[in-house]
Amino acid sequence: MRRTIFAAVLALTPLVAVAQPQRLPPVAQMMQQASARAPLTPGVAVPVRLNRGQVAFFRVAPEAGADYVVITRRLSRGADTVLQAIDARGNVVSEDDDGGSEGLASRIEVSSADAIALIRVSLLGDEPGGFEVLLTRAQPAAPQTFAESLTTAAQAAPLALDEAQSIRLRRGQQAFYQLPHGNLVAQTRALAQGTDTVLAVLDSAGRELVSDDDGGEESLASLVEVEQGQRRPLLLRASILGGGAGRFELIVTAAPPAPPPNFPSTLTQAATVPPITVGQAVEITLGRRQHAYFRVPDDARDLVAVTRGLSSGADTVLALLDANGVEITTDDDGGEEPLSSSLDVPAAQRRPAYLRAGLLGNAGGTFSLVLDVEPPRTGPAYPTNLIEAAQAPPITLGSAIPLRLRRNQQAFFRLPDGDMIATTRALGGSTDTVLALIDASGTVIAEDDDGGGGLASRIEIAASENRPIFLRAGLLAGSGGAGTFELLVEPDKTEPSAPFGTSLAAATPIQVGQPLAIRLRRGEEAFFRLPNGPLVAFTQNLRGNTDTLLALLDAQGQVIAEDDDSGGGLASRLAIAQSGKNGPSFLRASILGGGPGGFELVLQQGGRR
Repeated sequence: MRRTIFAAVLALTPLVAVAQPQRLPPVAQMMQQASARAPLTPGVAVPVRLNRGQVAFFRVAPEAGADYVVITRRLSRGADTVLQAIDARGNVVSEDDDGGSEGLASRIEVSSADAIALIRVSLLGDEPGGFEVLLTRAQPAAPQTFAESLTTAAQAAPLALDEAQSIRLRRGQQAFYQLPHGNLVAQTRALAQGTDTVLAVLDSAGRELVSDDDGGEESLASLVEVEQGQRRPLLLRASILGGGAGRFELIVTAAPPAPPPNFPSTLTQAATVPPITVGQAVEITLGRRQHAYFRVPDDARDLVAVTRGLSSGADTVLALLDANGVEITTDDDGGEEPLSSSLDVPAAQRRPAYLRAGLLGNAGGTFSLVLDVEPPRTGPAYPTNLIEAAQAPPITLGSAIPLRLRRNQQAFFRLPDGDMIATTRALGGSTDTVLALIDASGTVIAEDDDGGGGLASRIEIAASENRPIFLRAGLLAGSGGAGTFELLVEPDKTEPSAPFGTSLAAATPIQVGQPLAIRLRRGEEAFFRLPNGPLVAFTQNLRGNTDTLLALLDAQGQVIAEDDDSGGGLASRLAIAQSGKNGPSFLRASILGGGPGGFELVLQQGGRR
């Protein structure tokens, strides 16, 4: 018995690389491969082992019937299967990667409407793997009730409200329904594993009015709304993201009545009523996808709009609009409370201007909106431009400076001599800092957003940078409200680098078998003169997010060979067949992108690692 199974496994010969599943061989060739082995029989697991690029084709035994399920199971470590059902023309009708009950296993359902001729199984990636293929009978699928074209759906009766439609789509198939009148909510639910639905509302000409991918209540489910006033007939299209196959339920219900607004719900309404009162909280209850609009007072004061007291699950969004409804700026989570918003309205903003308050997601919620006067600034304890910074003393190393910046506000500091590291820390709320290194002419030499971890920033400054040099601290463009954080500039205490040449002419000789701790600053490259013979150079023990790059150069500096990530992860590995064959050979070690980094550089005789 074991010999029989082993022989069957060996019969699975290479045919098509899984990386190109659309390029199937002729049907006759696939059938020939499948006929060389026994068909899939209900309840009988078939062991399979595939090498890199191999696939296996299977026929289905007649006793399986027209409705069945094929799965992969008991996958060897690292194996990632893909199942495809193929019709008599060689077209892929359905496909699945990870829909099985085990990790990385696959599962496809087949019904009589699919007219499947073959089952194809393959592996993702470059590694070989073993697994079992199992076929089981399934109950006949319920007849489909949807139209497969816009024209057919337009001639059918409208979809009934509150009646769930069980839908199974083959690869490339779409379901169309005519929608009834009224304010409606259409959504998908009960999605089979791996199914990712897309809903779209179309007019009678097939133009897409609104669509949704993942806005439903379940993961990967969809939800669209239809308003009473939209001109009928309207059609609903349900499909699978990417044109794949899947199974789900579709239900259309009457939309719940929206709560009567106690606020203008359009820009036009907001323009005809008095502006929002400064300092007075407005209680707002929004339904799904509803917005509140308020006119900003015309007085020339710095104002700030904030949301507070959010109901459970509410996530507010504020936007400042001009008189034409064009967004000037917006904020999601810049407020002091979780998911609340904060938005500056500077005195210089041309009036009339309007505030729009809304909620993220499909659910409604309640919150308070307050437009208040921005507290007067007592005058920052830091320069606000390059000229002021040039006239002020250099920043004190090792002493944290607390900062509170409004959007578009920046702090400037002159830096002392020496190697140093500037970081932001203790960020308040959703503060997102940006640090920039600037020369005396105002040119940005280096900039960093999130190099300090999370939303904090980090920049290294080398002693070799020409002085005077300045540090600029600010908030990420588009951030709402104000941001609070600490700025800390400290001496760079990182261990010094092993000696290296900074140019080809100054290249340092490198010894075989002696690891060198290399630290490169922004824009630096390390050059080494190589000994003769076959060699292997590689990097290891990379610091932080260092991404190394190694290059073999000739005596003229021309790149002969180069490597980025062959050493594993972000490390590099460069095999040199014969150094010094046509004159001196050189090794250049650098950081991808020209940023700073630290690593160990090792040179070994060829053939060793």
